[in-house]
Amino acid sequence: MNILRNIFWFIFIISIPILLISSVVELELNFLPLYEYAYQKYHISEVTGFTDEQLMRITRHLIQFFNGKVENVQLMMEKKGKPLYLFHSHEIEHLNDVKVIFHYTFQVLIITLLCFAVYLIFTIARRDQNRWYHFWKALRGGNILTVGLLLVLGIFVFFGFYQLFLQFHYLVFGDPASSPWILDPRTDYLIMMYPLNFWQDAAILGIGTIVIAALLFILISSIVLQGYRRKGRYHYKR
Repeated sequence: MNILRNIFWFIFIISIPILLISSVVELELNFLPLYEYAYQKYHISEVTGFTDEQLMRITRHLIQFFNGKVENVQLMMEKKGKPLYLFHSHEIEHLNDVKVIFHYTFQVLIITLLCFAVYLIFTIARRDQNRWYHFWKALRGGNILTVGLLLVLGIFVFFGFYQLFLQFHYLVFGDPASSPWILDPRTDYLIMMYPLNFWQDAAILGIGTIVIAALLFILISSIVLQGYRRKGRYHYKR
């Protein structure tokens, strides 16, 4: 029984940073104010020649595409009174690849939520009088792990984001010859709308959100654990 408990305990701790990261990725994907802020900050309307309303129309369409609500990512727009198709074929191919990544991210989120639920049910079902002590200790451990990982990632985001971004694309999408993720900022609207600085800001916001949430969970679990120790609710096995 102790072996099973330790396995669940370990899986639960590992799942916490994955759960928080995948949750924030999904939240940022659907968070329209993030896009609005970036469009204003980087003057995307001037770069693309589209109005703010057109940019938000494109954004909503992309979000619907990534969420599987529309099948075709291509969009007909109007610029200087003339109609045009927004994306080139290589941009569409890359967006289809990105959609797959977001699909997997959502699946990971569901799996880690299930891990949390299973460990919670396992804790409730156990007859060990220390079960809640172990639950809060694991919750604190998982969030400490999250903060440690995100602080290391944050250093790379601040001081070497371009290389991190490049290596991420090679790892996830492979050679640009087989998956055209290297775009031309002079002709490809996808990179005009979402330059490197946009992704760096999104990463910083995501890391900050996760770290704050993890620190809050660490504080709450530490208070609860102190209460257990103070009141003698944790029973040492002899």
